[in-house]
Amino acid sequence: MNKRFFIHQITVYHFDSDEDISKIYFKGVYFRHNKKINRIDKGVEMASIGTIYIPTTDDIKIKEDDYIVEGIIKDEFDLLSLQSKYQVFKVVSIDDNRKGSLQHFKIGVAE
Repeated sequence: MNKRFFIHQITVYHFDSDEDISKIYFKGVYFRHNKKINRIDKGVEMASIGTIYIPTTDDIKIKEDDYIVEGIIKDEFDLLSLQSKYQVFKVVSIDDNRKGSLQHFKIGVAE
């Protein structure tokens, strides 16, 4: 992977099995997100989707239904408060691609 594209930082709000919330910071990731417009029978619906690539050979603690904010965020988890200040994404998919020479995790997110 070309390191010049891995310039983003993210904060992951990870929900442990016992409902504890921990913050995990990642630097040197690639984060691409787009605004999407869907035309539905009642008008227009807007949303953002994205893909995050985390180059690593280590196991990471991210699972579906965790939340991600671009940047290093010090705020504690309060979804409404975070959404009023930042663009907050929910993890919808995780692909473990730690095989071969391009080892990474691919995280799918949606707003």
